[in-house]
Amino acid sequence: MNRNASGGTNDLTMQRLGTQRVFIILLGKSILAVLSLAVVLLLYAEAYAIWYAEYHLGVPTEAEIAALPAAGHLCPLEAGSPHVALADMPLLLRQAVIASAGADFQTRPNLVLPATMAAIIDGRRPDTRITFTVTRHCLQALAPDCCRGLDWHVGNTVFMGRLERTLSRERILDSYLNDSYLGRNAYGVAAAATAHFGKPLADLNIDEIALLLARFQMPRPSERDGERRNYMLDKMLSAGLIDEAQATAARAAPLPAVDTTPRSP
Repeated sequence: MNRNASGGTNDLTMQRLGTQRVFIILLGKSILAVLSLAVVLLLYAEAYAIWYAEYHLGVPTEAEIAALPAAGHLCPLEAGSPHVALADMPLLLRQAVIASAGADFQTRPNLVLPATMAAIIDGRRPDTRITFTVTRHCLQALAPDCCRGLDWHVGNTVFMGRLERTLSRERILDSYLNDSYLGRNAYGVAAAATAHFGKPLADLNIDEIALLLARFQMPRPSERDGERRNYMLDKMLSAGLIDEAQATAARAAPLPAVDTTPRSP
């Protein structure tokens, strides 16, 4: 009886092991099938996204970007605005713009999806403020009807990558400084220097350069101009562009009178 019972128990155990093995095999095959389907769907989604961006959105192509002027205004939104070549701008202004709006602008890889995703995963999210600003007003100038709703985000992302693959960083920075709206109906730093301070760009003081940088984020003058100017001075100080004595003197400089008259770009 004991032998029969023992034999029956062994048979039952073998049956259970066999059932478990079959279950594990089926589970493994199911997981592989699901993963394979997921890969196929991802590849399809990527292919559709590429097609959609290339042929449906109407975002200017790299060939159209390459055909833009090699000098002067890249994508002007205001006819007749003065243009100043980068080499003719105050060195401090150029350096301070990079320090405040794109510390890695000149050194990071172009904005292509794999490199951008790798940088984000590695904790090095690229600072795209300069290119994004140029992207925004170039899309407005070149293809004002191309993107609405969700397409606006997709179109901006696609166009940003195309700009950086086609143009030099110096050309993009030139457009950022010469074509951006900076308040008081002024487009570009040369017009803004006259509109906000009543003097040529080359004559701006350190405190005025700091306030001009603040206009890229907040074009309209306000009661918080002192706070914004001092924030930019701190950025310039941290980047080693000015020393503590210069920063202290610039913080103490009087601010231009705030003009509350409504103005539109």
